[in-house]
Formats: sequence, C-alpha cells, structure tokens
Amino acid sequence: MASKGYYERIDAIFEVLEDRLDTLPQDLDVVGAEGVINVTFPSGVVFVFSRQPPTEQLWLATPGGGFHYQWSDPDDDWLDTKSGNAFKPFVVAQLAEHAGVEFTWSDD
Repeated sequence: MASKGYYERIDAIFEVLEDRLDTLPQDLDVVGAEGVINVTFPSGVVFVFSRQPPTEQLWLATPGGGFHYQWSDPDDDWLDTKSGNAFKPFVVAQLAEHAGVEFTWSDD
C-alpha cells in the first residue's frame, strides 16, 4: 500500500495539472477518473497521466512514449526513473512538441 505522503504529493500534482489545463485557450477534453487524467487535444493527440500507488509512481503516456516518475525529496519534484529529468519541465516540452500547446506551471 502506498504511503500517505505519496497520496498527498500525487493529489497535489494532479490538482495543479487539471487546474492549469482548464485555463488553456484550446478546447481540450480533460477527463479525470480513478487516478487517471486523459487529455485529448483538438488535433487528436492524447496524453494520459496516471497514478501508480503500488510503485508510488506517476506515469505519463504521450505520443513520445511512456514515462515513469518517482518522487525525489532532495529535488522536491517527480523525476523520470530512467533519465532523471524533472516532471514539470518535461510536460511543458511534451505539450509544446506534440500538441502545440504553450503550458506553464504555477506553484502559488
């Protein structure tokens, strides 16, 4: 079973993600259910963000591939388990590359 800290962090990142996607001018179809956020863009591109409690990971599927993120306390961010890249800047780059969307994070 996943730790309480995992659920707090994953809930926080999912909430911010959904809030930010809802502010974009594009007509996105954002559907969140049972630990998964499916985002379909007008171009037909789909991104899937999913919680993985058994491994305490955050998974992302984009046209560029599938990526697994683990929380890092020292970095205060989710880091890719293979590359070590941080989640937030990677999502921004993937959205620009595959969906033509300008996306920014706000931590306020």
